Amino acid sequence: MVLPAAVRELDPDQLDDVAGWRDPKAPERGVLLVPTADGPVGIVLRAAAGRTRAAAMCALCRTTHSVGGVALFAAARAGSKGRQGDTVGTYICADLACAEHVRQEHATAALRPTPGTTVDERRTGLQERAAEFVATVTGAAPAPAG
Repeated sequence: MVLPAAVRELDPDQLDDVAGWRDPKAPERGVLLVPTADGPVGIVLRAAAGRTRAAAMCALCRTTHSVGGVALFAAARAGSKGRQGDTVGTYICADLACAEHVRQEHATAALRPTPGTTVDERRTGLQERAAEFVATVTGAAPAPAG
């Protein structure tokens, strides 16, 4: 997998935000790097074929996107369940840039952050929901960083 320059520059010990990217050589594949109390956890994702046909909300950052801005991603469960083909799926920002989207102060035509929340509240919510997703995939108890 090709790592974007920004990801290569990350210090995993200093990771305080969720990082996500799509593989430019295999665009159906992506990665979420999630900070947890036990250190960063990487989850490999596969995007479902097709795009959303209506505005949709990301389950992790809760940003509402215009058509095509959210995609269904699946991750194989850890252990024997994953080897048997069991997956966990959820709708996530198609560009996997949730951390950037929660920092957006104002709505645009394509992105609308959760109204009535601050950037810090949205960042905390993203970290909590991403840690819950990691826990579902790995079978571990959620342990958000903080």
